[in-house]
Amino acid sequence: MKRVAALAFAALLAAPCFALDLVVPAYFYPAGKKNPWPQLAVAAARAPLVAILNPASGPGTFTDPNYTAAIAGVRSAGGRVIAYVSTRYATRPLIEVTADINAYLGMYAVDGFFLDEMTNDADAGHLAFYQSAYNYIKALNPAYHVMGNPGTNTQEAYASLPVADSFVVFEGNATSYSAYVPAAWQAGYARSRFVHIVYKSDKKQMAKDVANAVARGAGGLFVTSDKLPNPYDVLPSYWKDEVTEVGAAP
Repeated sequence: MKRVAALAFAALLAAPCFALDLVVPAYFYPAGKKNPWPQLAVAAARAPLVAILNPASGPGTFTDPNYTAAIAGVRSAGGRVIAYVSTRYATRPLIEVTADINAYLGMYAVDGFFLDEMTNDADAGHLAFYQSAYNYIKALNPAYHVMGNPGTNTQEAYASLPVADSFVVFEGNATSYSAYVPAAWQAGYARSRFVHIVYKSDKKQMAKDVANAVARGAGGLFVTSDKLPNPYDVLPSYWKDEVTEVGAAP
């Protein structure tokens, strides 16, 4: 019995430990010679990875077998897939938000939801809106992960209620990220609750961004060389290096 316990402990010590999850806005179609989804599956077998599914700024109107296969590939490799839902800064009717959630569940096997365009103010009505969406999702399945995207530092109330399990607290270009300072209250929460997304970053800067994400308390990160108006329609040319860099982060 002692030998079994010792072997189990040794295996635990040998298991890879990652400071960061890869959180990828996978806003590209899963077909064709340059389909990036297989690369996500390869990465998911090496490092913790969350892909954000976004067929049509939402679920679309029909089940696309190419997305079904892409999702299955990432999930079977150990990754998770969460579904994009627009909230329009709490101006979208909640019934439309829940309709998108239900549509996704009727078409695809997902692990949670990405609530985009989240407010970051202290308005009680905004907090109630997102708490209602969060409670609706958790009532469907408590295991669903809910990621909110204010894209900038937010109020602690969003985390303490909570209205999401994790938050994108930075989304911007590499120049802006070099000066980013997280809100002081974040230090009281697990780093797994905070995600940074950086675009227009070259390969050399990417390595610095990974180090900065760890130093600034992020638990999830995506860095890309792509740029506006849509910085998430391809993977960066240095994607394999990014996966390696994240794996090597202290």
